[in-house]
Amino acid sequence: MAKLNIDQYVMAVAARLAHLTQTYAIIFFASIATMFAILAYASSSGLAARSALATIVVAITVYGVLATKSALDDLKAMLDDAVDDFSGSSFGAHLKQVPMALFTGASIILVLAMGVTQLWAIISA
Repeated sequence: MAKLNIDQYVMAVAARLAHLTQTYAIIFFASIATMFAILAYASSSGLAARSALATIVVAITVYGVLATKSALDDLKAMLDDAVDDFSGSSFGAHLKQVPMALFTGASIILVLAMGVTQLWAIISA
């Protein structure tokens, strides 16, 4: 398959960055909603309600890990396949030095930490 031209490359990267941003927004606001439900209702609810809350938290965490890792892996692949006009510039050369594995790892750790903290709140309520 032929490499993308500069316009196609920029549009593809912008679309994947938008997906990553939307994923972070979904995780963040869903975690706020579940934390509110945990703090408001977990202490007075039964086992079934706590199980339902735990299932929601696990689903959000799994979605957060898979979606962010997928988007960051795609961005890394796009960076590796950068068009010559872009990768030949000093900005493109600088972007190729960005530690994407560190960002991916940090993102996964933070999403997992949010999920584990919420599960801990459910168990201890």
